[in-house]
Amino acid sequence: MKHLFLKLLAVLLGVACFLPAPASAYYYRGTYYRYYYGGHYYRYHYHGRYYRHRRWVVVSGQPGYYRYW
Repeated sequence: MKHLFLKLLAVLLGVACFLPAPASAYYYRGTYYRYYYGGHYYRYHYHGRYYRHRRWVVVSGQPGYYRYW
């Protein structure tokens, strides 16, 4: 009886490993939205906040940086 329980447990664990988990990210019109927060999808996460857009900005010869919005 003990061996039957262990075999059943092994089978259930094996099946559970092959079931796909729900994805938190998705593709929409060729764009990958990695983060889901507050009922909306976002592409970027920076300093604890979520953003849909990012642009490389260079101001008068200084080193560039990303601007998020």
